[in-house]
Amino acid sequence: MLMMNSRKVSSITDLSRMWVNESRRVFADRLINEQDTKWFDSLLKDQMDKNMEGMEWDTMVGSQTIMCGDFMIPGADPKIYEEIKDLSQLQPTIEEYLQEYNAESKQPMPLVMFMDAIGHVSKVSRVIRQPQGNALLLGVGGSGRQSMSKLATFIADYKLFQIEISKGYGMMEWRENVKVSERIERALMKTRKNTRE
Repeated sequence: MLMMNSRKVSSITDLSRMWVNESRRVFADRLINEQDTKWFDSLLKDQMDKNMEGMEWDTMVGSQTIMCGDFMIPGADPKIYEEIKDLSQLQPTIEEYLQEYNAESKQPMPLVMFMDAIGHVSKVSRVIRQPQGNALLLGVGGSGRQSMSKLATFIADYKLFQIEISKGYGMMEWRENVKVSERIERALMKTRKNTRE
């Protein structure tokens, strides 16, 4: 909730919808099946009815998709985390980022960006924009975890450091990879500092 901007969240409706989204991201994204997710939504509904006077779940949320992000205005500085109210603009914006990624990358990703995939990009973007943000992405091979993470990293204008795990990979190799990533991070911070000056 602290990522919100008071200029973008100006009404109780905006605040309640952000609360629902953030609650889902923090808690419901960790649940394992649709039954648990429905249970969580009913818990949110009960809390909204009990503690948010005048706010009705069916009016505020209902079956609507709530999606938030800071990527709808490419190149914005600062990037403002907000609810994406015009979902019709979401897919073209993400596809534009994907085209830019593919134009710059040595390994382009021929992805079809449907709403579920866009939702995953949005969730990964939300996590990596937070200090020390991290997530464990689970799924079967080929489900798009790596592709969505690469795209979210590109959208955030971050550099991606990827560990290649081989048969003999152990703790020593892990520590070495962490050292390399820290050196890369220090070099990037130094470059950013020099460009600001």
